[in-house]
Amino acid sequence: MMKNDPFFWFKNNTITIPGVSKKHVLVHITDTHVNLWDEESTQEERENAEKQDGVWKTFKRRFAEANGEPYGEPQDIPTKEAFEKQMALVKELNPEVLLLSGDNLEVSNPAGERFLTKMLQDYGGKYMIVPGNHEDQTFGEFWGTGVKVMDFDGFRIAAVDDSRLKVVPEDVEALKALCDEGIPMLILCHVPISTPYCKDQCKEKMSGKNDYFYLDSETEDEGGRAFVELCMNNDAIKAVICGHVHGYY
Repeated sequence: MMKNDPFFWFKNNTITIPGVSKKHVLVHITDTHVNLWDEESTQEERENAEKQDGVWKTFKRRFAEANGEPYGEPQDIPTKEAFEKQMALVKELNPEVLLLSGDNLEVSNPAGERFLTKMLQDYGGKYMIVPGNHEDQTFGEFWGTGVKVMDFDGFRIAAVDDSRLKVVPEDVEALKALCDEGIPMLILCHVPISTPYCKDQCKEKMSGKNDYFYLDSETEDEGGRAFVELCMNNDAIKAVICGHVHGYY
């Protein structure tokens, strides 16, 4: 079984939503930074992907060490193989929805998008995906523009692009309209929001981060600040599921 593969290190979280009694199983994958090329790639695309694969191999070890997470021979594998392992596990777990919170690709090239398209088509289950700062904002056929919403029994998930430390005003207004409906909501995005509660709970890890790693009430972008304010103060929003920091917080 994939769950016994030493490549994996699991963290389970429970989000309790008032009024929702049924257990819903969600799987969250983020910042896989897949690097690859294929037979359709240009020489330049291949050389760039090969170079970035080496760069990311160094960085993923550093991030694991910095965050006190396991990194050894089982994790020291190509990014393509790592993503294939994760998707095989997702099939085994069979969640209600798979959540991918950005930087699925290290280099937003056509080969990467072809690979991701095939992997998600082969998966065949429900998924929600947002772009990360390493990906084009339109992110091929996966994103486009606007807030994406998926409804469940008693709650919903709204996907928002904050990958450039910005949130466009139209998306903030769309989120406000969703909040006005009063349905409990989880937010899926790439860049975390930092609140006084987050900083208190994650003080040691947050202390080494600068404003590249999060949105907060002092973010330069007006839409970004409005997004943070909404997440902090609107009772309809119950949790934010994100990535970007390359560690479990």
